[in-house]
Amino acid sequence: MSACARCAETVAGFTRVASTFDGADAPDALDAPSPAVWSRVHAELGLTAVGADLDAPPPGPAPASAPAAPAFAAPGRTPGDGPDRPGGPVPGRGESRGRGTADAGTTGVVVPFEPRRRRRWVPATAAACAALLVGVAGGVLWERREAEPPETTVASATLDALPDWQGASGDARVEERPDGRRQVVVTLDAPAPDGTYREVWLLAEDLSGLVSLGVLDGTEGRFDVPDGLDLAQFPVVDVSEEHFDGDPSHSGDSVVRGPLDV
Repeated sequence: MSACARCAETVAGFTRVASTFDGADAPDALDAPSPAVWSRVHAELGLTAVGADLDAPPPGPAPASAPAAPAFAAPGRTPGDGPDRPGGPVPGRGESRGRGTADAGTTGVVVPFEPRRRRRWVPATAAACAALLVGVAGGVLWERREAEPPETTVASATLDALPDWQGASGDARVEERPDGRRQVVVTLDAPAPDGTYREVWLLAEDLSGLVSLGVLDGTEGRFDVPDGLDLAQFPVVDVSEEHFDGDPSHSGDSVVRGPLDV
């Protein structure tokens, strides 16, 4: 070996590679190349015929008298096999290299990239499927909404400010759905002092009776009309200012009020 400068240089190169990758994580399992790959490799390198079976495994370990192989071994091979040592047999080649004709280049194992490409496409495919499902679901919901008959406004009212609430205003309307359910929709424009809240009522025309519809949160709200309630008996919409005092009755402090045209 020392008499061949080129061989010594090749061994030194393998030694540096082995030292660099010593302790590195084991690579993924490698797939055996197809016969067509080996044919192209042999044709490119101008090697001799490989025989009828291109998938035959590479030659076994070299005789004990052969020079020791470097520590580096290609994945899936044992030191001393094939191109892992200078002058060793090349997979599929019917003859060994001469002692003084060893090349620095070797025949490696072809690693297919298809599995990695497939893994990279998985997140993108999943995202596309999710977007498609969301789009289809949105379209179905929109079609159902468009197919439902709209609500019909059966009554309305202008809500005027009471004397203590000059500048306040509002309006109300009663909407009826095809299934007979009714809702009172109320809007209000008036400041709300801290520590208070607004409640919506239906009052008798002479203010002798009242029905609470619920708390108005913000400037607009929808309130279900109780089944069987005759709006002709409770035609006045009233919005009151209430305090957190635990008393569920009307505070007597109405902000706006107005009769429905029923």
